[in-house]
Amino acid sequence: MVATYRFTSAFATLALTMALQAAPDNPIDGERLFTLKVGPLLSEKCDGCHGGDPEKIKGELETTSLQKLLKGGESITDVLVPGDAKKSFILTSVRWDDEDYEMPPKENDRLTAEQIRDLEDWINAGAPWPDEEKQSAILLAESKKAVTDEGVIIQTSGGLGDDWTFRRYKPEDVWAFQPVAKPEVPKVEPQIAESRLSNEEGEAAAGASFNNHHSAIEIRRQAPTPSTPSSPRNSPRSKSNPLLPPMPVP
Repeated sequence: MVATYRFTSAFATLALTMALQAAPDNPIDGERLFTLKVGPLLSEKCDGCHGGDPEKIKGELETTSLQKLLKGGESITDVLVPGDAKKSFILTSVRWDDEDYEMPPKENDRLTAEQIRDLEDWINAGAPWPDEEKQSAILLAESKKAVTDEGVIIQTSGGLGDDWTFRRYKPEDVWAFQPVAKPEVPKVEPQIAESRLSNEEGEAAAGASFNNHHSAIEIRRQAPTPSTPSSPRNSPRSKSNPLLPPMPVP
């Protein structure tokens, strides 16, 4: 009896250890992923031909609900296999791995690598499809985060809809809307040969503001070099009018 208990306990410990090792470090929140990425993706890329008017559905496949996706289409029944992206034919279609089922069919509408990865992660996470109330709660919580991995929200008076009001942008694309920050002025050596600055000018430029510093260098760099003074006889005045006497030597 004791031996049996020890064997059972050891087996349970081993199984738990293997399960923990197999579990991902950062489990994917499937409902959040669907609400923010997969749902809008299906609506934009698929519902045009596989949603809306029942009389215009192509291939008898509808993508407007989880139940309809699980049902499959006219000739493909394993369109979506929750928990197993490799067996889900929808990934074969969006990757264009089958020339008879390339979806979306137009080249300029093809999914990006990131969109395909989101779809794959959602399926492997069990393909959850939260109801409208749950999705609204997720969107509300997300809208309160000014900065996320998806980008930043620019505070405005509001857009035509929530999609625009809470739209996220890459920080580098909206730099002009970010708070002004004082950049670090690069250290300048007193001697700057290429810009012909003197020691005093170099030290002054080093302590100036960022803009003044670079402006001083650029002005010096573009300054004309004075020419050698000409003789009175070769002066522009004498050459333009030979009857005039030469300019007096200063």
